[in-house]
Amino acid sequence: MEAEKNLTGKIISSVVLGGLLVVVIYVYNLLVLKPNRLRSKLEKQGIRGPSPSFLLGNIPEMKRILVQFQSTAKTALKDPHHDGVALAHDWLPTVFPCFEQWRNEYGPIFVYSTGNIQQLYIADPEMVKEVSLCVSLDLGKPSYLSKDRGAMLGQGIFSSSGPIWAHQRKIIAPELYFHKVKVCKSLSYYNQLMVNRNICAFLNFSNEINHPKQMQVSMIEFLLLYIATK
Repeated sequence: MEAEKNLTGKIISSVVLGGLLVVVIYVYNLLVLKPNRLRSKLEKQGIRGPSPSFLLGNIPEMKRILVQFQSTAKTALKDPHHDGVALAHDWLPTVFPCFEQWRNEYGPIFVYSTGNIQQLYIADPEMVKEVSLCVSLDLGKPSYLSKDRGAMLGQGIFSSSGPIWAHQRKIIAPELYFHKVKVCKSLSYYNQLMVNRNICAFLNFSNEINHPKQMQVSMIEFLLLYIATK
């Protein structure tokens, strides 16, 4: 009887240890081996990138570069010879300074990782154009876009793959024909007119606020007047 209990205990402990070993191998393959295989395939094609850390990838380095950039910007603002912050449409170096630094270091195409997900950064317009013209269903989107972020992104053309992506592309393609794009281009004058009118409206509102005898400003009346002039 006692021998049977010992045998049963050994079997249970063996099953538990075997299960733990399988889980460890699966997690190690998911977090280490698979990302390394993807990066090695890209490196064989000449695509390099910053070295990732364990589990977190390049996220700590991205935060470090962002903090460094923000501290540099604050130091520049405190400079008495600084004339002010200049407005620029090139927002990427400000919001994501890590991409600008890596692009200068590794070129317009490089790979970085967020956790165990490998991200391919492409800043080459010709390659982006070539990829966008590809209609093969073999060129799919990452699975995490539909699984992890499906509630936010839905099943649009930027997150779907396969037949759903083909259906979305078929719907959107007619709206990008040349004659329709040409009509949109002719609306640039109207868009500039709307921008000028918005600037004038907000300047008028600013004058109302800064008026020395103005004790109270009715925001509702201003918005109604602004909407009526649209």
